[in-house]
Amino acid sequence: MIKVGVIGLGEVSQLMHLPILQDLNEQYEITAVSDVSPSLVEYIKGKYKIADGYLNAEELIQHADIDAVFILSPDQYHGQYAALALKMGKHVFVEKPVTLYEEELQELIELKKQYPNQIVMVGYMRRYAGPFLKGKEILEENPMKTEYLRFRDIICEAPFYIGQTRSIFYPKDVPADVIKDGGARRRAHLDRAIGADATDAQRTTYQMMTGLGCHSFSAVRELYGTPKKIHSVCTSEDGEHVIIVMEFDGFMATYELVNNQNIVQFDASIEVFQNTRKVLIKYETPYLRYQPASVSVIESTAHDTKTTTYGPQFTDAFRTELTLFAQHVTEGTEPKTNLEDAVSDLKLFKRIIDVMRGGQGE
Repeated sequence: MIKVGVIGLGEVSQLMHLPILQDLNEQYEITAVSDVSPSLVEYIKGKYKIADGYLNAEELIQHADIDAVFILSPDQYHGQYAALALKMGKHVFVEKPVTLYEEELQELIELKKQYPNQIVMVGYMRRYAGPFLKGKEILEENPMKTEYLRFRDIICEAPFYIGQTRSIFYPKDVPADVIKDGGARRRAHLDRAIGADATDAQRTTYQMMTGLGCHSFSAVRELYGTPKKIHSVCTSEDGEHVIIVMEFDGFMATYELVNNQNIVQFDASIEVFQNTRKVLIKYETPYLRYQPASVSVIESTAHDTKTTTYGPQFTDAFRTELTLFAQHVTEGTEPKTNLEDAVSDLKLFKRIIDVMRGGQGE
C-alpha cells in the first residue's frame, strides 16, 4: 500500500485524481492533503476521511506520513514541490507541465540523479489512453509512410460538463496574498521561459501550449518525434486560438488549438494520413469518466474501401496512468513520461513562440 499526499485540491483533483486514488484502494491510501484554502482542505478531509490536512504544501512534504506525493498545484509551484519531495525521499507524480521554463526542469533532472530509487512520473494522461495505445499498435504492426498528419484540440472547458455530472467545491477563502504571489511567480516563470518582453498574446499562447497543447504534442512526439521545422504560427488577437503548420521527417502537419466556451463540444484527435490508410485516434473530454472510446481505420484499394472500428472500450486514461504509477513505485521501473521526456515539449513551445516573433522555427 502506497501512502500518498495530495497537493492541490481544485477542480481537476476533485474530478480525477482523488476519486481514482480512492477507487484504487488496494494500491493507495490517501493519508494527507494540502491546499491554500482552509475550507477546501476541511471539505476534502471530511469527504475522503483523511486525517491530516495542511495549508502549506512544503509542510505536507516534510511532515506527513507518506511514501509519494501528487503535485496538482498551479504550474509555477510544480518544480519547487517536486524538488523538495525528492530531497525528503518521496516518490513524485506531477501533473504537466512539470515546470514552465526549461532551466528549472533541467535543475530538477540533475537533482533526480541523486535519488535513483525514487520514481518521478509526469501526468501526460493522453499517452496512456486506450485509443492512443491502440492507434500506436496499429501504426507499428503494419508500418506505412505517413503523408500528412493533422491533430487538434477544440475544447469547451469543464463547466458545461461538470454542471451536468458532478458537484465541485469551489472555495471562497483563498488568501489575497497567496493569489498575488501566485500571479507574480507565474509571471516571473514566463519571463524566464519566453522573455520579459513577450506580448500578452504570446504569453497566453505559451500557457495554452503548456496547459493543453502538451497533451497532443507529447502524444504525437511518441509516434513521430518532434517536428524538424515550424513553418508558421497563426493566432487570434488574444492568443487563445492557434494554428501551427510544421514539418516532420518526410511529411507536413497541422495543429489546431481552439479554446472557445461558445463551442459546446470537445473535439480532440490525431489523424494520420498514409497511402492507402487513415488512422483516427479520438479523445473524449477528460471531465467525464469512463466514456466509450474507439479508433477508426479507413483502408482503400483500387476497388474497395473498408472502415474498421476498434472499440468501444471504457478504460480511463487517468486510472491507467495512476495504476501504472503504483506499479512503477512497487517495481522500481521507469515511466515513459519521466522528467527527461518532458524537456522536449518546453523546447518545442519556445520554438513556437520564436516563430510568432518572426523567427525561423528550426
